[in-house]
Order: sequence, then C-alpha cells, then structure tokens
Amino acid sequence: MPRWTERLSVLTQSHAELVLVVTILVVSVVFHWIPQKIAFLNFFYLPVLAAGYLLGGRRAISTTVLCVLLVLNYYGWAWTREALTQGSSLEAIPEWIVSHQWETLFSLATWGGFVILTGIAFTRVHEKMVASYNRVRDLNQVLQQQAHELENLNQSLTTSTTELQQNTAQLEQKNLLIEQLRQQMEQTLYTTMDSTVARLMVQGRLRQEKRRISVLFCDLKGFSTYSEQRQPEVILEDLNDFYGVVEERVETYHGHIDKYMGDGIMCEFGAPVDYEQHCLQATICGLKIQEAFQGRNLPWGLRIGIASGDAVVGLLGVRRQSYSALGEVVNLAHRLEELCEPGQLYIDETTYETIQPFIEVEQVRSLTGRREEDKKYLELLAQKENQLARDPNNPELLFTLGMVYLQIRQASKAVQYIRRAMDLKPDDRDIKVAYADASMKQDEYEKIAIRGLARRQAVFKVLGLKNPLCTPERFPGRLYEAYKYVEGLIEIPNSITLQVEVIDGSVGHSLCVAFLSYVLADAMGLPEDLKRNLLVAGRLQDLGKSEIWHHTLNRRGGLSDAERKEIEGHVAASVSLAKRMGYDRPGVIEIIAGHHEALNGTGFPKHLSGDHIPLGARISSVADAYCALTAWRPYRPAWDAHVSRSEVRKGVEAGRYDPTVVNALEQLFA
Repeated sequence: MPRWTERLSVLTQSHAELVLVVTILVVSVVFHWIPQKIAFLNFFYLPVLAAGYLLGGRRAISTTVLCVLLVLNYYGWAWTREALTQGSSLEAIPEWIVSHQWETLFSLATWGGFVILTGIAFTRVHEKMVASYNRVRDLNQVLQQQAHELENLNQSLTTSTTELQQNTAQLEQKNLLIEQLRQQMEQTLYTTMDSTVARLMVQGRLRQEKRRISVLFCDLKGFSTYSEQRQPEVILEDLNDFYGVVEERVETYHGHIDKYMGDGIMCEFGAPVDYEQHCLQATICGLKIQEAFQGRNLPWGLRIGIASGDAVVGLLGVRRQSYSALGEVVNLAHRLEELCEPGQLYIDETTYETIQPFIEVEQVRSLTGRREEDKKYLELLAQKENQLARDPNNPELLFTLGMVYLQIRQASKAVQYIRRAMDLKPDDRDIKVAYADASMKQDEYEKIAIRGLARRQAVFKVLGLKNPLCTPERFPGRLYEAYKYVEGLIEIPNSITLQVEVIDGSVGHSLCVAFLSYVLADAMGLPEDLKRNLLVAGRLQDLGKSEIWHHTLNRRGGLSDAERKEIEGHVAASVSLAKRMGYDRPGVIEIIAGHHEALNGTGFPKHLSGDHIPLGARISSVADAYCALTAWRPYRPAWDAHVSRSEVRKGVEAGRYDPTVVNALEQLFA
C-alpha cells in the first residue's frame, strides 16, 4: 500500500464523524440541486456505507434513519409548499399528497426500506468483519509474538550450535587422545600379558573365581649347564627362540601364558576364557610344542606336565597385578613336569579321562623305568596270552595271567584277569584272596607318590594322537587296509584342522569324512578329480566352526533358533576360509557349500533339493553323518556303527540323503 493511502486512511479514521457529516451535507446539497431526485436517492447509500465502515454498525443504522428523515423532510416541505400554492388547506395537505404524489411516495417508501435494510445488513456484515478482523489481529499478534520468540530461539539455537560444534570438536580431540592412549596402553599390556587378558582387563571383566582348568608346565632339561658356558646375550636369544615356539602353539590352541620362569613356562587352558575342552586343548598343544621343539635339533630336552582340576583364577597382586591360577592342580602340573622324561609329556588322571577318545597314552607305573626282574615275566606273559587265545575260558590260565601281571606291578590288568577266573570258579579261595590282594595294591603299584601331594597319583605318558581310521568299531580293518593309501593323498595337514576341532572335541572328524567320502566315490566308480575334490572339501568343510561361540558347539541341550542360525552360518564361513587358503576350485567350493543340503530341500544354507545338489556334496553329506554318529562328542557317547548306518538309512526314507550313496555305504560295510 502506498504511503499517501496509509496517511489518508489514518486521517479518515481519526475524523470519522466529521467526514460523515460532510458526506451527508454534500449528498443533501447535490440532491437539492439535481432535477432527477428519485434517481439520485441511491447516493444516500454513500453516507450509510461510510458510517458503517468508519463508525460501526449502530452508527450506520442511525445514519440510515437520518438520511431517510432528511429525504422525507425535504419532500414533505416541497409537497406542502406546492399544495398551499394550489390552494389546499393545511388539513387537506396529506390527502393532496396521497392523491397527487402517490407514485413518488411509493418510491420513497421502497427506497427508505432498502436503505434501512442496507444499514441493518451492513451492520451485521460489519460486526462479522470486525470480529474476523479482531480474530485476525489477535492471531497476527500471536504470530508476531511467536515469530519474535522463534527469532530469539533461533538466535539462541545458533549460539548453542556454535558452542556445540566447538564442544564437539574439543570432545573429538579428547576422544582421539583417549583412543591413542588406549591403544598405547593395550599395546603396552600386550607386550607384558596375554592379549585376551589385556582386553578383558581394560573392559573390567576379570574377577577372581573358582574354575576347572588345565595347567601346563614346560621346562628345558640341561639348560642350566648350557647357560654356564654361554654369554648372557646368547642365552637370551636362545630363550626367546624357545619362547617363540611355545607362544605360537599356546595361542593357536587358545591357552594363556601365565608366566616365564627362566627356562620354564606356566600356561592355563580354560581361563580366562572358559573353553570346555581345555584338557584336549592343553594336551594337543603340549604334543605340538614337543613336535616343533624336537624338529629344531636343540641341545636340550623339553619336559611337559599337564594337570586338570579346580583352581582359583584371577588377578593377583594389589598395585602390580597379573592374571594367574592357584590351587593343588598347579602344584600337580609342576610336579609332573619335574618327573617327566625329556622329550615326553606327562598328564594326570583327570586329564586322561577326558582326552582318552583321541590320545594314545601309556600309564607310568614307576619313575625309575622298567625293572630288570620284569623281563622274565614279559616272556611268560606272551606265552600265556597265546594259550589264552586258544582257551579263553580256562580259569587256571586266567588266574596265572593275573598273578604274572601282579608281579610286574600292573594291578589293574591283574584284577581284570583274576576277576574273570573268579567268575568261572566262584568258590576257589585262592582266587578270592588273590583278587582282594590285587585290588588293594592298585594304588600302590599304579599310582605314584609325588612330593608335596598327600595322595598318590595316576600318571600317564602321552604317546600321540590316535588315528581315527584305525578304529575297528567305525571302519572295518579290511576296509582300512584296502584304502589306507588315501591318507597319503590328503594334502591338508592336521595343524590346520586341529585348532578348530579341539574346540568342540571333534578331533579327527575331518580326516574321517575326507577318507570315507573318497572311498564312497571310489566304490561308485566316480572319476579321480571328484575323489580328490572330496578329500580337500572333507578336510575344510568345518573350518567355519571357528566363527561359532564355543559354548554353542559344546551345548548338551537343544539349540535356540538364533543358535541354530549361527551354526548354519559356518558353511559360508568355511567357503570363505577355503578360498582365502587358495582352495578355490569350483568342484571343492560346491561340495563345501552344499554338504548340509538335503534332497527334500530341508537342508541349509540355500535349501537346494534333488539334482540341484552336486553329487560330491551328497556324498560328503552321507560321510559326514556317519562319521559324526560314530564319534564321541561332549554331549553324547559314540554310537554303534550298525545303529549309525540304520540312522542314515532312516535319513534316506525321510528324503534327506541320496539312496545311491547310502547303498554304496552299506555295501562297503556288508
């Protein structure tokens, strides 16, 4: 709106009544001088509208009445004068007006009615306009106030944003500094302690607790004499070489290096991370340490002792802390290491009971070695064993064998044979006395008194890993003899698969699957390249289990949906690991990816069915099922081979396994 218009509007509003009077006067004067007065009556709407706009509804009605009265007064005066001029008396004037001016009078009445109605209507409209104006004005005031508040808030927000950006930049710098300090602290801790312990310590997750663990002690025999003849820097270099051998194997099998004691090392398995198969991990780690150590042709002998049992583990110390273990099991492991022969690994009875399905051992009955007087009994034993093979139910022969075993201090064997003789001759007094005597001498003859321990201990020397293929209960001897050359065709060493298989106690499973897959393919007359692919895939198809939480793998009860999905994910992880190791041949990858698929589409991970599953994967699936059923697991004992094959046959009836492959399996074991 232009400025002059705004000024005129303000001036009009401040002198509204004067403007109204002037308007009425102007209209009245013009009305007086205009000859066509009836036509000019509509101009009287102007003061009515002006009054309504400037002074409101009530003034508009008053102005309407005033205008009507002015017009009627004007016409009444004019008609009265005209009537008097024509000679009418005052009393006859109304009659004269009605008779002579009825048309004009009707027009005036019509006009007056419309003017009054206009005033009333304009009053109503004006009131609504005023109300709307007031509402708009109030709303506008509210909006202006809110806009003002919003502007203030925006300014405050701008100021706060600037401060926040400054604080964020400072916080990022502090976080960067904290992260750098944390990394430096972790790197410092990693150089002085196990990385897992350092990480748990930083996270505040370490606490003192009682836990069942396995403790490993290893020590160099003859290192003291060797060090007396060398300079300190040479000794340090040799020790670091020895430490490197141990550290690599302990880390591979998820152990914790507790402390270095000169030429000795103490390690724990099952702490700080509570692996359930800690006995197996510790034993295989000890075997691998001995293998690596002996392969270096060093001038010392390495002794290793392992014991399992309850111990208190946690951070020891007040200001300077270290993660360690306390308890009788620690002392026992140390004593076993001291008693051990160089190049050997000794374990206690608790460890042996856990690892016996996988490890070949020999009980240590004397710390001084074989007695000279035992040699003659060994020859007699061989002779009597041959006789017993021809006559297995001869009580006198059984009794004699038992007594010979008792002479060479093998009381458990003696009890076994004498008990069989007693079952055949229950009334023989000499056999009963001999049985009681052998039973009483079991601890004395077969357990060793160890310094510092109140009870005698059964000690076992670890000879090595059992070959799972040489188990008649799983693979008949003639089958292994016919196909034992297959072991030489396997290009993937045990060191790759063992570190995964120790986690869930499935040591040797991949070897059995690879072997049986090859044998099945050969029995089906399949080409050599497929058989070689089955060997590689069988060894690698479970490597992805390393991505699964170890408690899930050892679960004795049912699995939740999330845990089952996690286990199913090991197939993709195995494929990825195989490719990273360079075994990316399509034939190998498709077997690994499909060895858990089922013919009826209920397998995983892609739910393939029928011929969409590669033949190699169908063979590996059957081999995997049979080998898993006939193997010991932490959550169940091994199944009988015949029952296992029946279970696989049920899988055919359920539509899971390829009947051609299962038929080949049954023919192999027929």
